[in-house]
Amino acid sequence: MFASTERVELAAIWEELIAGSCKVESWSHDESTWSMVISRRPLLAVPPGGGLRPRDVEILEQALLCGVRKHVAVEAGLSCSSIAVILQSCFHFMGLDCLPSRIPGLLVAAAHARRHQGAALQSPLKGRANRQFSEQTITVPRPDTALASWLAPAEHAVINLLIEGRCYAEIAQSRHTSIRTVANQVASGFRRLGVSGRAELLCLLARWGLEAPEPPVRRPPSLVPPNARRAMSRRLRSLEEPSSRPLLPSPSPAT
Repeated sequence: MFASTERVELAAIWEELIAGSCKVESWSHDESTWSMVISRRPLLAVPPGGGLRPRDVEILEQALLCGVRKHVAVEAGLSCSSIAVILQSCFHFMGLDCLPSRIPGLLVAAAHARRHQGAALQSPLKGRANRQFSEQTITVPRPDTALASWLAPAEHAVINLLIEGRCYAEIAQSRHTSIRTVANQVASGFRRLGVSGRAELLCLLARWGLEAPEPPVRRPPSLVPPNARRAMSRRLRSLEEPSSRPLLPSPSPAT
């Protein structure tokens, strides 16, 4: 669980990121912590109106707070593709060059910390206007360590790697297994946790960092409806074996 000082710092960092006075340089994970390096410049060097547009900030925060892009699209009256473009632009503004699906969990935690602090966070940027350009490393304990109470060991291992931003192929290579096995383990873990994907999982973990959950007495079940299992099998076959399909000849022109 994040300490009170860590929550305040994360909330303040979020305010600076959307204001344009700092950006993310890098992020990393180890067995027990999440870390993020930010570079900061004096607020006096930030041009007026240099931050993100209020509408973009609203969409960005909604996406990071709920984790379901479709819900954000409905609320904003936009398409999912438009939401994706806005998110990509916001992340690029903050210094992130990754896809929205691979953003660091610490950034999601910062958005949740800002919402959690609410009115308690007053003038988070005050006193930083005279700082020279500098780098700062933010480190918090990994909230996903609590996942061990909800998940089977293999599910926990692959989901930890997914949280770190690795794709299924990279996870399969590091664990010396197949993409199919990784996808099945991730899907099983998601069902136990009641989340639909990585973005929603990061939201869950951010909430756990602010308010530690009560571990379950026993591991939640993971059940797959037969029709969903068949659909998943077909999808995985198409991902795993694209080169094994025979090439069909092009149709001859009508004569």
